[in-house]
Amino acid sequence: MVPDLPSPTTRGSLLGRLRDSADGVSWELFVRTYGPAVYHFCRRRGVQDSDAVDLVQEVLAQVVVSMRSFEYDPARGRFRDWLGAVTRSKLARHWRTAARPDQPGAAADPDQVGGNGVDAEWASELDVHLLHAALNAIRGGFDPTNWRAFERTRMDSEPAAEVAAALGIPVAQVYVAKSRIAKRLADELRHLSDDTPRLAGPP
Repeated sequence: MVPDLPSPTTRGSLLGRLRDSADGVSWELFVRTYGPAVYHFCRRRGVQDSDAVDLVQEVLAQVVVSMRSFEYDPARGRFRDWLGAVTRSKLARHWRTAARPDQPGAAADPDQVGGNGVDAEWASELDVHLLHAALNAIRGGFDPTNWRAFERTRMDSEPAAEVAAALGIPVAQVYVAKSRIAKRLADELRHLSDDTPRLAGPP
């Protein structure tokens, strides 16, 4: 179960660092975080594995080019929407290229992949992906028992008293673990998230 977490507000540090093409660490983190999200988005829309891999590369290549003119401007909208528009644009072009006159079913529904505005489906899928990426990133920094207490209370909504009894720890420890890990998770989501304004120019 995905916990009911508030939408993170990104400080923009990761995306800001991507303006430096030589910052390999930041680019590796970006690719590791967002590449799989683009890949799974394409796969769930019928694109085969090898083509989905190619589409990821196309989207990331567009990000590399566009980052050169990146500016933090709240009036321009969120990065997540820009990235979604880029992904849908590449996906729509893929289906147009794949379509043949004798294969009318090869073309995708343009309502699924076209357009440059906010895509609620893309945003929802990306939220889930980023949540799991953030959880995986911070898991190693906590004691396994405390992590399990967090999972069972925050993720599975189990009562703290029941979790404490099952794990053999004080109830107070359950609450402390839940609070500390939730705070760390929120920080990681702010670090990885895409709520920063989008890039300049059309996708």
